[in-house]
Amino acid sequence: MLGRQNKGAVDAHLLTKQYIDHYFQSFHPYWCFIHKGSFDMENETPLLVQSMTVIGLWASGEHSAQTSAVELHHRLGLAIQDQKEKWDASEVDGVCSACHWPIATYQAILLHIIFSSLLKGRDGVDFRLKPSLDAADSGLLKALVQSCRRLGLFYYPNMLARYTEADLDSFAWASIEEVKRFNLALYKVCGKVTIAGEGDRSKVDDDALSLLSTSELQFPLPDNLPLWNAVGKSEWAANTKDERLVFLNDNCEAKWISNFAAILDFLDL
Repeated sequence: MLGRQNKGAVDAHLLTKQYIDHYFQSFHPYWCFIHKGSFDMENETPLLVQSMTVIGLWASGEHSAQTSAVELHHRLGLAIQDQKEKWDASEVDGVCSACHWPIATYQAILLHIIFSSLLKGRDGVDFRLKPSLDAADSGLLKALVQSCRRLGLFYYPNMLARYTEADLDSFAWASIEEVKRFNLALYKVCGKVTIAGEGDRSKVDDDALSLLSTSELQFPLPDNLPLWNAVGKSEWAANTKDERLVFLNDNCEAKWISNFAAILDFLDL
């Protein structure tokens, strides 16, 4: 009996790994905000692994797998709502940039919202060609943006301040890049969906209109895509060239995305 249980656990683990592989092969090239080189399924937040599995199931193209993806997605939505007090910093007193940043949980929630928009897009979009999120997912997206805002995730000096010169340069670089890429993915999602209750676009308030503005992205663009996608020591070494990857005393303000907000907003018209 115990042997069958162990075999069942091994089979489930292998299946999950298979769908995580599907995630990285099919989804990651378009939404590359999870660092593949340091991702370890065994030690990641279960919510993140399951959110990635949903997308991997869907990406497989198999009818039964896609049915399972929708079912798991629904269960994860309930779990995210049930755990809201653990991750939602939008209305918590005393929140600041020095507080814990639950990046893995935020990545999982963003993946959940992206998949929701994918499903909504199959049923139709509004006249702006945007899928409309339902009230629950709209609430999640608003809470996620506001949580990141209050924790200071969009401000590059706050990213740098979480590390010291004693930290491994490669670790600091990958962690900072992960936050930058998450922020950009969140901004991208905010621009691609219509949230519940927006109504007449000319009458909604700024928070409902844009959720996250370009002027808030006070950090440089992500750096060194080949290194970001490197897996293993040989690929990493081939793309670092023994250069220092991050300078903790340089906030690179001249390169912040927010400096070009007017241009970017115009191009997005």
